[in-house]
Parts: sequence; C-alpha cells; structure tokens
Amino acid sequence: MSPNEGVARRGPNALRRVRLVDADLTWRDLLGQWLSTLGCTVLPEPASDSEPPPAADLVIIDVPFPRQGVDLVRRIAAQHPTTPILALSTNFFPGIGCCGPVARALGVDCVLPKPATREALATAVRLVLPL
Repeated sequence: MSPNEGVARRGPNALRRVRLVDADLTWRDLLGQWLSTLGCTVLPEPASDSEPPPAADLVIIDVPFPRQGVDLVRRIAAQHPTTPILALSTNFFPGIGCCGPVARALGVDCVLPKPATREALATAVRLVLPL
C-alpha cells in the first residue's frame, strides 16, 4: 500500500490526517490543539527512516532556512505526491502571500510565517485542504 493510498476514499466526516515534519515538541503540541478544532488529527512520525511515513491529507513542514530546505521539501513531496504541503518558517516575513511566489519557489502549496496565530493557521489550512 502506498503512503497516500486511500486518502480519496475517506468519507466527508472523517478526521483529516496531518503529518507534522521537523516540528519541535512544543510547536507540535500547539499545532495539534489548533488542528483538532479544525477536524484534523496529527499523525505520529515514523519511528525510523526505514519505516514508511503515514498516509496524510496535509503535510505541515517546519523549514528553518527556506533556501536550504528545498531538498527536505522535495523528499517529503516525493513521499506524499498528491498531498498539499504547508511550510512554516521564522524566516518568512509577515504579510507574505500564502500561495504566492515564495510558496511556488519552495515547491509547496502554501507558506506561513512563524510564529503563526491560530487564525492564520486555520486560514492557510482551509486554503489547501477542504474541511
């Protein structure tokens, strides 16, 4: 079974599965709380690199240095070829266009500056993931 097999077959009331990549524990907990109010559940990360990643409806990736994070984004995109990716970074400036040229250059569907508010995260998630 491929990592994304079965994503399209899920019912409209199913929890949306979100994979958080490279998020520190505090940020992961906070995002998990916020995402749960949107009908999402945060998936556990694989225990090892040899274990396949869980199937996800959305991948949120923390990219500390966007110019150096392109390889990580490509690796994650290859693991989830049909899944939208939202990138967070402290190096994205406030007011950046969520789905604009920075997102396209990085190869993701949406970017969000960090720290983000609950409302900003909800808006970004709704842009890329039908809830």
